[in-house]
Amino acid sequence: MKNDGTKQTSLLESKALCVSLLLMALVFNVIFGCLRNPLGEDNTISWIGYDHPFGFIVWGTLTAAAFYVSISRIYRRYNYSGKLGTAALHIAPFMAATFVFINDWGWEHVIHWIGAIGFIALNGAALLLFFLHNFKKHISYKITTFAVAAMLLAMLVILLTIGKSGLLELVPIWISMILLILINTTDIYPVVNEPAPAKLEVKDLKKAEKLAWGLGIFGAHEFYQNNYPQAIGHFLTTYIGVLIFLERFIGMGVHNNLSGEYAWTYIATGLAIVLGSVAWAFCDASDLRRAQKTNRVTKEKKETTAL
Repeated sequence: MKNDGTKQTSLLESKALCVSLLLMALVFNVIFGCLRNPLGEDNTISWIGYDHPFGFIVWGTLTAAAFYVSISRIYRRYNYSGKLGTAALHIAPFMAATFVFINDWGWEHVIHWIGAIGFIALNGAALLLFFLHNFKKHISYKITTFAVAAMLLAMLVILLTIGKSGLLELVPIWISMILLILINTTDIYPVVNEPAPAKLEVKDLKKAEKLAWGLGIFGAHEFYQNNYPQAIGHFLTTYIGVLIFLERFIGMGVHNNLSGEYAWTYIATGLAIVLGSVAWAFCDASDLRRAQKTNRVTKEKKETTAL
């Protein structure tokens, strides 16, 4: 997508993309999560994933993408712009990458669990805050809010009394995905908020270009231009590339004793992704420079015509 300082139409508004991702993620979650008896204490997604690293990466990618795209579309469709919900939505994908690529033992254990709990909590918060915002506006929002709260409470009670299990992880994910499909494909939940007036905010293209050259791999120029989906995607690309590059030392590579050619494959993959992010930033910086030149030429023509 070309970055020339103008507001871009987002793929996140596509109903087809949203529903496709949700269905793919739901099917994969059911099959992958039940490779072993999900009632077993050690048969969690993480433990299955460490024996099947490629499947774990696919699980993390599909699940994080499905939640992010579907909740983003809900926010747009229902004109919701709550700051807390939006922040939770944008941070959640980073939590998914954290617990997929970092160990569940050793010194990395705490980071892994922060990522796992953060991913579930942030996506849950992003969805629950949307329902709370509309709580008093229609009965369907009230019923769903109470149902989601009851489910979370029940899961907490089970965790504290019986202990963790694969099913305890899977049920909230399955229910959430089914709920997201209903919201995005039906009119059970009416649109009750008027669209906010569009804010036309012209950004300094020269500053955006400098950010692209210097911190572009982290999406700095896109954050500055308020192109948040592109910014999150850019930052996440770099983040995942770095984690894969370090996988031999901090994640599944340790558990599976990756060495030799296999270790170099992870290093090459991570490096390739980071270089792709660098190329993305380079292209954006070039587009922004051309946009400035085009604006100068247009301005000069107008001034000449006026004379």
